[in-house]
Amino acid sequence: MTECMLKLENVVAGYGYGPDIIKNINLELNKGDIKCIIGPNGAGKSTVLKAIAGIIKPRNGAVVFNSEDGDVNLSGMETYKIMKTGLCFIPQDRSLFTTLTVAENLAMAGYTLTDKQELKIRTEEVLETFPRLKERLSQYAGTMSGGEQQQLIFARAIILKPRVILIDEPSLGLAPAIVEQAFQHIENIASKGVSILLVEQNARRGLSSSNYGTVMDLGEIVFEKDASEVLNDDRIQELYLGKRKK
Repeated sequence: MTECMLKLENVVAGYGYGPDIIKNINLELNKGDIKCIIGPNGAGKSTVLKAIAGIIKPRNGAVVFNSEDGDVNLSGMETYKIMKTGLCFIPQDRSLFTTLTVAENLAMAGYTLTDKQELKIRTEEVLETFPRLKERLSQYAGTMSGGEQQQLIFARAIILKPRVILIDEPSLGLAPAIVEQAFQHIENIASKGVSILLVEQNARRGLSSSNYGTVMDLGEIVFEKDASEVLNDDRIQELYLGKRKK
């Protein structure tokens, strides 16, 4: 039986006193799935992730997360409390501490863990997953290559053993080879049962690594389908993938 990890019910959100950016968003994310949200600039894609993560507060609706302790309504919760429930958010800017070492970045990622022995065990586990980081523990994060920084970003996320990871524009500003590495990491993480909801401007690449595609426009979900169906949909080919119908 499919286990739903995250459910948005009629979520409405915006910034400050401005207009609603997203309207009546209904979305579900199941265990181990990768769902990619695509759409034109200004469609509200990143706003959906921010509303889930508590960066902005939903004005209406519910964000229900399947935590280890059961369903939790995240609406109105502070971001740091949301992260403690088992949901992780990787923003566009990646938020590495560039003036800290790799080891210090990993320690900062696990600051909410009161059991330091558990943090040590989890750190060793992520270093087994990303052996390159093991060779760079004393190196400042800001001096590493783009690929190494990308590994550190994902290592910091999974050190908390999240059940759901939100990723905003994982390919932004990266060279093509690093983009491929990033999506390989995303696929590997999902294969271990972690659910991933991502926003990706490179629609073709994002959908290629996803199980499902969600198309947004003007703050609303237009439709959802299997990722392969979205890739082959004539409307998507023309509007979002840069291929005009003959």
